[in-house]
Amino acid sequence: MMRQVYPMILICMFSASLAAQPSRGVSPPGRIVDNRKPAEPPVAKQGTESGVALLTAIRLTTPSGDPVLREGETGTLVVEVRNLSPSRTIEPDLEFLVGTSWATGSQTIQRSMSAVAPGETGTYRGQIPWNEQFPSGTLTYRVRAVDRRTGAESPTAQVAFRHEQGRTPEKAIAVVQVGASIPNVGAPNPDAIAVVIGNRKYTHPDVPDVDFALTDASVMKQYLIRMLGYREANIIHLENASKTDFELVFGTREEPRGRLHNWVRADRSDVFVYYSGHGAPDVGTRKGYFMPSNADPHYVRIGGYPLDLFYENLSRIPAKSVTVVLDACFSGASQAGMLLRDASPMYIDVEMPLVGLSYNLLTSAAGNQISSWYPDAKHSLFTYYFLRAIRGEADADKDRKITLHEIGEYLNDHVPYMARRLYGREQTPTIRGQMNAVFCTY
Repeated sequence: MMRQVYPMILICMFSASLAAQPSRGVSPPGRIVDNRKPAEPPVAKQGTESGVALLTAIRLTTPSGDPVLREGETGTLVVEVRNLSPSRTIEPDLEFLVGTSWATGSQTIQRSMSAVAPGETGTYRGQIPWNEQFPSGTLTYRVRAVDRRTGAESPTAQVAFRHEQGRTPEKAIAVVQVGASIPNVGAPNPDAIAVVIGNRKYTHPDVPDVDFALTDASVMKQYLIRMLGYREANIIHLENASKTDFELVFGTREEPRGRLHNWVRADRSDVFVYYSGHGAPDVGTRKGYFMPSNADPHYVRIGGYPLDLFYENLSRIPAKSVTVVLDACFSGASQAGMLLRDASPMYIDVEMPLVGLSYNLLTSAAGNQISSWYPDAKHSLFTYYFLRAIRGEADADKDRKITLHEIGEYLNDHVPYMARRLYGREQTPTIRGQMNAVFCTY
């Protein structure tokens, strides 16, 4: 009986199409070595002579959330290279060693990354599609990074996952009850001040409710207390906030010092602002506004609270740090329909025009997208995955410390996919700020 021979799998990177088709004589760009025998792992050296040290991590995410690639699915391979040097920039090359359980030998593939500054983390992504030519079995990806300048190498990291041949029944995605069993691990942060706003009900007949806004805000408050160490007395929690409420908290153009400003201890208070509710554009100026519960979307310039004023007044607060989390879209569209009659969604820039390392901004969607709900979880989609991220699931290196970078990677692994899966539309969170700073521990 003749033994069936299967082709080796090749990495498919974003920068080039690398579908594994060796039977057609197609080879991907880069150096490929088919060893035809089990390969020894590369020997890692830290490059201490050059004062350069690297650390590499690799992981795979799949649509089902488990380490199995099923028919029709595409997995995402994420490689992160951390520059441990305090003063030298590195230029990493990645060396992948790919093996399978159904074929002897292995393949080596090289890829280049952009420069990584001292203390920063560089990220490389690749797509791995399910392949009808492969049987069921295990694939193993081993990777190390080599600095092109000094030759310093990272230790080898690896990830293994299963390739499943044949159609399997679709499995429901498990929903985590993020409001239950919140870890009570936050170190006390007695000077930290937070504003948490959930706007669900709107008085204007053209404005639909935001079904899960109150739940989003209430659970967010509990995470601030239990995981981030905020005192409950230092959290301004508003439900169905009016324009007057916004002005009292964040100030006006004439008087920028609202309650938030006056509660802050200069250079000692961390400030956290969370908003779940509607945003709306002014059609004439194309500027974004928070929608207070009593606002008319057609006169938002009069009844709304301007985003630019919000950022301007935040910049006047002498806080140690400021983090803003906005679960809202400002394009005029919403999950429940348009806020403006006979109008199309428009692009609104919600970027925070503040400078410095002490400002962080996380928004649920790009300026022309809709912020989706997740009815099975009884939360908005973005807030649901943000809470899952900070309770520990975003901790890629398992050091029990979660950085803004790890939160961003987690959100962009989950929110866009679930928006496409549930609604067939794009939703891309944006994350800006001090990416390598620790946001929380657990």
